[in-house]
Parts: sequence; C-alpha cells; structure tokens
Amino acid sequence: MRTAALTIALAALALVAANFATGAMRSEKLAPRLCETTGGGRFVGIPGSPGERIDRRLLNDVRMLKRKYKIFITDGYSLDPVHSRNGEHPIGLALDIVPDIRRGGSWKLISKLAKWAEPRQNRPRAPFRWVGYNGDPGHGRGHHLHLSWSHSETRYNKPARTVYSLRCPTPAKPKGDGGKANDPAKPKNTKKGQGKSKKKGKRQRKNHGGVKATPVPATGGITPRSLGRRLAPPQPETGGVTLPQSR
Repeated sequence: MRTAALTIALAALALVAANFATGAMRSEKLAPRLCETTGGGRFVGIPGSPGERIDRRLLNDVRMLKRKYKIFITDGYSLDPVHSRNGEHPIGLALDIVPDIRRGGSWKLISKLAKWAEPRQNRPRAPFRWVGYNGDPGHGRGHHLHLSWSHSETRYNKPARTVYSLRCPTPAKPKGDGGKANDPAKPKNTKKGQGKSKKKGKRQRKNHGGVKATPVPATGGITPRSLGRRLAPPQPETGGVTLPQSR
C-alpha cells in the first residue's frame, strides 16, 4: 500500500512540475527588448525551416532574426550529442545559424548579429544566455553562429518554466471564439481623448494578449547578470551544426 501511495504521489508531483512549463502562459515586458514569460513551453516547428523545432515562446524572436539578418537555421531543438547535454538545444532555446544566401544573407550580416548579441566576449546582452562565434571553439564566421536564450533552471529535454526573449510571444488563440479574445486590434474609444498620452513626451505601452506592461527604465539597461538567481548558469557549446562546404 505504501509503495502504491508513494508512486501516486510522485506521479502527481511530476504532473504539477510539467504544468509549470506547459500551463497558462504569462508574459511581462521588462524593457523595450526584454520579455519574461512563465508557462506555455512547448516544442513546435519553425515556419520556413522544415524539420527544425524551437520552444514556441521564441517564435517571434526567430521571425525577427530571419527578417532582419537573413539567417538560415541549421539546428534548433535537438538531442544530438554534438550539442552540450546541459545546453539549450535539448530544451528548445538555442539556434545554430548560417547565412540564408538565397534570401540575400551573408556572413557580414551574421557577424553583425553576433556583435549585437554579444558586444564583448562572454558578456552577451539580455535575453541571450550564451553566444558562440569568433573566439569560441567549433563556432565562428564560415562555420556557424550559436545563440542561446536565458531561462530558469530545468531538466534535460523539458521546457523551462520561465524564458526570456526579445519579444513577448503571441498567446495561443482560445478555441470557440475565433481568436477575438486575443485580437490586438486597437480598442474603440468611448470617451473623447481616450487612449492618448496625458503628458507630452511620456511613453505609452499597449497592454494586450496577456502581456503586462511595465515602466521603461529611463537610463541603463538589463543584462543577463542583472537578472541574478532567476537564470540557469551559462553552458558554453564546443560544437554545432553548419552546412556542407559545397552549399
């Protein structure tokens, strides 16, 4: 009886733990290019990258990187032993990147992205956890760029409970209402002047789709280190996936 009760209790705890990542998704804008999302983790396909998957909370970041830097994704979520077991590929929070030549991509653009993501060696800007490029074994111009996103601690092959991204994820549309509950269309004003800033020069932020707006810091910024104990420790990679030299 005791063994059966213990088994049931452990199963219940495992279910609760899983729900932390796959339950309701809550996002909060911490800064202009930093969003904290808790819950909602799930590995999904990356549009335009057949066979590649990622934590769905990063899809908006991936779309932006593809559009701005013309990237081609060689690997995302992966359990391939070429990647660090304690890194972000096994939890869907990392990308291996090369230029998408067919869309006008180049190593110059990839280098520009790497420099922006990591202005100083081993000092990436939030939300990136680790950036692998020039100076890192198995990475660099002509091979591939690795980007990892910051997150709370988790286990191998399990979505993290909390993820940090450049853009807040788009909430899933609830069934049965055609997505109207999450429609980001501008609401109709019921009073004259409603929706306009009351003070000249004061920055306004929309609050919709489950994203909580917070004041924008007047000076300074947020780095992975400033997020403190909320983050899992960095895990450098020594390998990754590039394209064949003939491509």
